[in-house]
Amino acid sequence: MTTPTSAEVGHGSKGPTVVEIDGFRGRLISADHADYDIARAVWNGAINRHPRLIARCIGIADVVAAVRFARDHDLEISVPGGGHNVAGTAVCDEGIVIDLSAMRGVRVDPASRRAWVQGGGLCGDV
Repeated sequence: MTTPTSAEVGHGSKGPTVVEIDGFRGRLISADHADYDIARAVWNGAINRHPRLIARCIGIADVVAAVRFARDHDLEISVPGGGHNVAGTAVCDEGIVIDLSAMRGVRVDPASRRAWVQGGGLCGDV
């Protein structure tokens, strides 16, 4: 059994409210969190978007839980992987960022010459 993770997220209310994402084991970062500005930044410094919540996923179950949460709360979703995002589409305003940067697992099958790379994988991870 996992303990739900909670964060402060304002959604159409005058003040922040505590939210929990059932089954989420990663880290939730909201605007009042010390790491918020670092977590929402992308390589292109001209992009200055402010999501309501950043969900740093550590596994597939976290991604599923975050997508369900976004759907249930009618939040726009953006998904950064592990690399650069010049256009800035990896961060949305007023939605949820489903951050895959911690999901950098790589599995290689030399016999079939196939590799499976998680969404946050970088070229140096292989």
